[in-house]
Amino acid sequence: MLSPGTRVGEYVIVRRVAVGATSDVYEGRHAARGEPVAVKVLSPTWCVHAEVVARFLNEARTLEEFQHPRLVKGLASGVLSEGPPFMVLEWLPVDLHQALARAGGRLPEPACARIIRQLAEVLAALHARGLVHRDLKPANVLLARQEPDAWEVKLADLGLAKRMAPQGTETPALPVSTAGNALLGTWDYMAPEQWIQSKSVDFRADVYALGVLWFQLLAGRLPFIGGEKSLMHEHLLAPPPLHLLEGLATGPTRAMVGRMLGKTMAERPTLDEVLARVSATVG
Repeated sequence: MLSPGTRVGEYVIVRRVAVGATSDVYEGRHAARGEPVAVKVLSPTWCVHAEVVARFLNEARTLEEFQHPRLVKGLASGVLSEGPPFMVLEWLPVDLHQALARAGGRLPEPACARIIRQLAEVLAALHARGLVHRDLKPANVLLARQEPDAWEVKLADLGLAKRMAPQGTETPALPVSTAGNALLGTWDYMAPEQWIQSKSVDFRADVYALGVLWFQLLAGRLPFIGGEKSLMHEHLLAPPPLHLLEGLATGPTRAMVGRMLGKTMAERPTLDEVLARVSATVG
């Protein structure tokens, strides 16, 4: 754990704000200008795993190199004298999970469409660069601005991203490989193919996760609920409970969410189709 006042490159640690599965997040300040930042540091426990370190460094490098208005901005990265790697990101302390809870758990259809449009835009930009996010969920969506009818969001955490080769064959997003059949992602948002073979996913896994998120924003609950075995069965075999969206979303929106939650990759719409639908909703 880094103590307040610890120097990290050009930045000074203020306090620890979150403890994740593999890393800790701190609030920091630029030593000269005083601007707030987030400092993400890989936990020492994971520093002995070369693949985890490689993923962390690759995420930092990608966020610094790929600038998009809907992607969290990477400001700096490096390795601490004690050994763990770190990355410095723009300071966005509220995520969509927290904001949604404060808003009562769900949002009106137009507000949902605005959020989905922003996420579809940044996912399309990532896909154009050959990157599949693989872990879209509310905790990885940060709020840049929150007003009653105008939530501006940014996508975060490329730690599980993978790169697709131009011909559709897989090359890792990192100079490492996905080990065996390990599940990579968050159960509630994982596409059917992600449950079966994480290495086989392509861009359409992100479309599925975006559909889960859209359903959740509209309904105030996830389409499928349960433990690992139950969720696997539901995501693989159960039809999405679109009846729960009746009265909350128009027919065209319900139909689009249903397509996004298609069990096979071929059933799902493109992000261009998703963007056309949300644009029709919000104008």
